[in-house]
Formats: sequence, C-alpha cells, structure tokens
Amino acid sequence: MSRERDARLAIQSALVATGDFDPEAVFLWGLPEDYGSGSDKFAACMISPKSTRQSDEFDDTPSGGIVMTCQVVITFLFRHEDPQLRDEGVERLLNSAENALNGAKLVDGYTLPAFTRFKSWAWQKPEDPERRITANFEFLYLQEGWQDFDVTD
Repeated sequence: MSRERDARLAIQSALVATGDFDPEAVFLWGLPEDYGSGSDKFAACMISPKSTRQSDEFDDTPSGGIVMTCQVVITFLFRHEDPQLRDEGVERLLNSAENALNGAKLVDGYTLPAFTRFKSWAWQKPEDPERRITANFEFLYLQEGWQDFDVTD
C-alpha cells in the first residue's frame, strides 16, 4: 500500500535523476528563499500537493475501488541575468520534467502510468533575475475499499 506522498517523493527522485537541477534544489515545499539559501540556486523546483478528487465508477462501490485523481503543482525556477537565457532555462527545466514524468510509473503497482502527465502550465511574470513556470501535474491511482487508506508514518 502506498500514499500520495510516496508519489510526490517519486516525482522528486525522477526530477533529481535528470541532473538538470542544482544539487539539493528539488524541494517538496518552498523554494530556495524559503530555506534561507536564496540566489545560489539557479535551477530549482518545488513540488506541492494541490488537490485530489475521488470518483466511484464501479458497481459495488463500498467494497470496490475508488479512482483517485491527484493534482500536484510543480513550480520551476531558473535564474540568469540575461532575460532570454532565463526564459530558455526555465522552459528547458519544464521540458526535462515532462520527459521524466509523463507516462511514468511513479510508484509500482500504485499509480497508473497512462494517466500520469502534465496537464497545463503558466509562465509567471519575470522578476529580475529569475523566471518561473507553474505547472499542473496529474496522476491517478485506485484506492481499494472506502476505509483502506494507509495511516502509517
């Protein structure tokens, strides 16, 4: 049995494995300034839970599975003094993340790869010397039973 946080940890591991982010700059909460590290991180991102929807699409719902649709917001940040290079850099981080995560099996036997992908993103207003893209990432999993949620640490 897994939890949504296990999927977020798998997202973090997949993004770190790309090698496109600064060391220790793929955060599960906050961005570099929230950690007091500020501008020494030039290629970073933050993974944060957004929402989960439950739907019961089976005949025997109380004892059957529930489809869980989870949305995660991933904020990409790239810093550079040249505005064009920072736009190119943050776009490259997004594209790298799409290559790593779209269709990925985040947690074996838990998430459904066919429904694991980026759904949308928005460019944030540039604030010299950085540019950010905020992206909506979605994954699905099946929850067996209405009272079988994992409550372990």
